[in-house]
Amino acid sequence: MHNQLKLIKPGTRRQLICFHFAGGSAEYFLPWRDYIDDYTAVYAVQLPGRGHRLTEKLKTCLYQCADEVVQSLSFLPHRPTFFFGHSMGAALAFETALRWEQQGRKLAHFFASGRLPPHQSRGTDYHLQSDEALINKIMGLGATSSSVFDNPALRSLMMPIIRADFQAIENYQRATLPTLSCSLSALLGEGDTEVTESEINEWALATTGKFEFCQFSGGHFYINNLCPTLFSYIENKMS
Repeated sequence: MHNQLKLIKPGTRRQLICFHFAGGSAEYFLPWRDYIDDYTAVYAVQLPGRGHRLTEKLKTCLYQCADEVVQSLSFLPHRPTFFFGHSMGAALAFETALRWEQQGRKLAHFFASGRLPPHQSRGTDYHLQSDEALINKIMGLGATSSSVFDNPALRSLMMPIIRADFQAIENYQRATLPTLSCSLSALLGEGDTEVTESEINEWALATTGKFEFCQFSGGHFYINNLCPTLFSYIENKMS
């Protein structure tokens, strides 16, 4: 089960676990090793069908993914632990955090970025639509350059991953909202068209701990900018 995680950088005092967006991979977070302090170990969750798990069968159930991820996390050392999830990754991080706390482990802080709270859903079905519709959706979010889909080999590799991830997140919604006990930050790009400020602030209902909202320059994928203010914010919460 250790293959669920990829070590981005080592650290000795605390650990930050990052959860990628739909169609993403653990490798997305590799540049973060140059921005996070030396004391923090950074791990990124690697879902099946990509990166070092390329030959594994894709998963389309977010709850099942969380069940497997939390098993990998159980082997981590007992030190202050922080979760960061962007878009689909925020939902997966939340489900993993619930299981983490149910196991008696404590979470120091939860960063929910660019995602509706777990009890809300858009009711979309892009995973059932054509490749073109799904690609247009991805491109509209600013997730990647068009060159990925212009290359037939890359396109054939990426489309099943994107479709499976969209199925997982589009079928996810909590009818009743369980709560975490840690502090929680809801993060949003100023130009994000996927989530409104009022919607993302409802993440406050997902914890009994302290809640904070913070906005950054950029759109849905503001994290692509590797903005120093984002890393300063994260480090401030971890210190």
